[in-house]
Amino acid sequence: MTSANSVDPASIRERILDAAELCLVENGYNTRLHAVIAQRAGFSRPTLYKYFGDQSAIVDALFQRELTKYLAVLDPILRGREKLLEVGFVDAIVYTVIYARDHELLQKGLRDSPEIVLPWFTTRSKPIVEVATGALTPHFERLFTPEQLAKMSPRAISEWAFRIIASLITTDGIVDTADEQALRSFVKSLLSIAFLPPPDQHCDDR
Repeated sequence: MTSANSVDPASIRERILDAAELCLVENGYNTRLHAVIAQRAGFSRPTLYKYFGDQSAIVDALFQRELTKYLAVLDPILRGREKLLEVGFVDAIVYTVIYARDHELLQKGLRDSPEIVLPWFTTRSKPIVEVATGALTPHFERLFTPEQLAKMSPRAISEWAFRIIASLITTDGIVDTADEQALRSFVKSLLSIAFLPPPDQHCDDR
């Protein structure tokens, strides 16, 4: 066993999460993580509890780390100043859905243990919504025209983007998300609906 006292705390956390990721991919989300991680990472079980707590806390920390990684790779995609809001919005969603389809840890959970993973996109999604919205909003603010800023909230657009992404990642529908062109066309169609002019306020109620 490695002495935790001789290693930087941040390094310990990363080693534990690296081991947890490998264990989950290889053995599934219902494996007894502390025993397997302790063996793989070379730390005692008390050390795992000291740095993370129970198994659900380890999985939560791992998901938070994966979200941070994703936002880091998405950032340069949305930095092109020549882009329009519509283009940036579509690019963000298409890239994210493809990223999620190729994410081994996420797909393993969705296939084998949806009861553990799905709450991150539904009943327990608030922390992810807040982090993702906070990261996306500055990009969309830059892409908005003054006219759009007067009518729409960049933060609301960011949250809408997350909700579309969560739906496309977790549920099957009419669009084949493995087909990038079909996915892009579908998202564009959603965006065209969002930018429809409001109904005539002077129309008589029918």
